[in-house]
Amino acid sequence: MCATAALGCWATCMPGYAVLSIYFMVVLALLLCESAGGVIAAIWPRCLGLQSSRGGAVGALQTYYALPDFEHFTAAVDLAQTELECCGMTDARNYDMSAWQLRRLGPRGMSVPLSCCVQDRERASYLNPAPVNASRCQEVQPNPTFRYVPGCLGPLEDWYQQQYLILMLGLFIVALFKLGVLLSTIFSCIRLRRRKQILQTFSMKSLDNNTNENIYESKLSAVHDEPITAKYTQPNNFYSPRIRNPRIFHNRPNEVV
Repeated sequence: MCATAALGCWATCMPGYAVLSIYFMVVLALLLCESAGGVIAAIWPRCLGLQSSRGGAVGALQTYYALPDFEHFTAAVDLAQTELECCGMTDARNYDMSAWQLRRLGPRGMSVPLSCCVQDRERASYLNPAPVNASRCQEVQPNPTFRYVPGCLGPLEDWYQQQYLILMLGLFIVALFKLGVLLSTIFSCIRLRRRKQILQTFSMKSLDNNTNENIYESKLSAVHDEPITAKYTQPNNFYSPRIRNPRIFHNRPNEVV
C-alpha cells in the first residue's frame, strides 16, 4: 500500500504519462484482486475458512482435546468455553466419548473440564480456571448455576459471522479507496493534458506578440515611465513682418519686410 502511494506521488510529479500509466494499471490490478477476493468470500466462505463444520468440530474436540501435542487446540477450546460461557461443541456429552475422558487425561472423577464450570471472574482465567463450586459443577445433572449448559457451536458461529462481516466491510472500504485513487489518476491525466494545451497556446500567443512588437517603443517605455509628449519651441524669426532692430542689422536699418 505504501509503495503504491509513493508510486502515485512520483507519477503525479512526472511530466509524462508513462509512470502514471503504470500506476494506473497497478491500482486497477489491486482493485480487481480485492473485488475477486470479496466475491469468493461471499459466495464460498468455506474456501477461506470462514465457515465452521459441526461434525468436524465435535470430532476434533473428542480426538485432540488435552493431548500432549495439541496444547494450542486445548487452550483455544478452554478460551472459547470460558469467554463464551459454553461447554462442549453441541453440549457437555461430547466429552463422554472423548480421548480426554477415555484415557483419563484429567483428574479422576471429572465429567467435564474445569473451563466448563461457572468461573469466579475475579481470579479465573482460561489457562487457570477457578470454578465457583467445582464439586457441584461435576454433577451428572448439569446445574446452570455451576456449569455452562449450552454448546459452543452456536456462539462460535455468531463470532465467525461477526468476523466475516468485518472482513467484508474492510474489503469494501479498501475497494472504494482504490476506486477513488483510480478516478483521481484519471482526472490527473486529464488535468495534465489541459495544462499542457494551455501552456502551448500561451506560448504561441506570446511568440506572436513578440514578433509584431515595436522594439523602439518597448525600449522607450522601459526607460520612461511617464508618457512621452512632444514640445515645440518657436525660434526667433528675424524675417517676420516687423521693423528690424537697427542695432542688429546695421547695414539695413528700419527695413520693413
